[in-house]
Amino acid sequence: MSKKRKAVRIALSILAAIAIWLYVDLVRQPSVPMKVKDIPVEFAGESTTLADKGLMLLSGYDTTIDLTLKGPRRQLWQIDKDDIRIVVDTSTITEVGAQSLTYQVVYPDGVSKNSISVDWASAYRVTVTVGELYSTEVPIQCEVVGTPKKGFYAEEPILDIDKVLLHGQRDDLVNISYAKLTVDISGATRSVVQTVDVQLYDYDGNLVENSNIRTSASLIQAKVPVLTTKEVQLAVEFSGIPGAALHSIICDITPKTVRINGEADILAGIDQIVLATLYVEDLELTQQNSYVVTPPDGTWLVNGNEVATADITLDGISETTLTVTDLSFTDLPAGLYAVVPEGGLTVRLWGLSEEIEAITAENLRATADMSTVTGQGSFTVPVTVTVSGFSDVTVRGTYELTLTITDTPPQTEPAVPAGGEDQTVPEVPET
Repeated sequence: MSKKRKAVRIALSILAAIAIWLYVDLVRQPSVPMKVKDIPVEFAGESTTLADKGLMLLSGYDTTIDLTLKGPRRQLWQIDKDDIRIVVDTSTITEVGAQSLTYQVVYPDGVSKNSISVDWASAYRVTVTVGELYSTEVPIQCEVVGTPKKGFYAEEPILDIDKVLLHGQRDDLVNISYAKLTVDISGATRSVVQTVDVQLYDYDGNLVENSNIRTSASLIQAKVPVLTTKEVQLAVEFSGIPGAALHSIICDITPKTVRINGEADILAGIDQIVLATLYVEDLELTQQNSYVVTPPDGTWLVNGNEVATADITLDGISETTLTVTDLSFTDLPAGLYAVVPEGGLTVRLWGLSEEIEAITAENLRATADMSTVTGQGSFTVPVTVTVSGFSDVTVRGTYELTLTITDTPPQTEPAVPAGGEDQTVPEVPET
């Protein structure tokens, strides 16, 4: 037989063997064993159903069981051994003493329970000792060890609960005084939050290690605030001040700074505390304002409540009044006309003294908003006054006019004859 034909036969034999193996494994799916060791036993209803009966487990809750499972290889391959659970139902327990209980093997989701069986177990029942349940509540103390980084300090710890409920036999609970947890803040630069196991202590301060005592919450969340201090400026902001007039405002604040406490990352974004925002209408030539210092959210004043005083002086600022004669209208309905009151509109102007002295009515323009006009009659409408030609002057106050609306175009008034007397026009009051 040639070497070539021999090699072909060997290859065909290997392929046939693989096909048979796949058929047996995938189609026939023979059972194979899988060993799982040290599976902890869980007790369902221990803290609810059993506790409601005034009973508790004194022993048996640390039991582990070894299993040999049998099933199709593909099914067993899908199982993570750590996801196999052994659960004992405690609802059948009705009295104290030794009890022998059955258990159920719980497989992970997605695994067919019908295709897997327990071929062997180190124990087929779980033996427990049941005793009477007594309960007591003790306070929780938090011990903080270590010191934060230089420049930081720790405040009193905050616990999510301040008491813990203990379950056990009366003799085991009678000497328990308190529970304690420990939080290490060594070198901390921010608040430390930990979920910590509690330990029990007697009335002499000695640690009590008793596995028969069960706690309602063995892990407690504790927060130790770790804060720092920062000195920040106090400020008064000014809004709506035209041009260079802003630089003519002298604001002297006493004290100039305050010290605040808080988390380092919060303080990093705070450079000043704004006491107030003042507008043109709020300003006098000289004034003194007092403000309660309000620290930003998440921070506290080192010295408690503080009051700051702002002395404000307007250097080179003046005021005057002028009458606006250039009046226009917006949104006046078609076919209606507004009768302009005699004398126009008198307004107050605020700004740099040299510009106040130079400005005239020709630099002012008033625009009346007629959007509320619906027909003939008398309407009071808001008026906006703008200044042109002077960047350091602004209009102070808000204004409105009461206008008569008619459907008749206004008559052009004849010019005043030479030598005629001027008419005195009353000013429209500021609102």
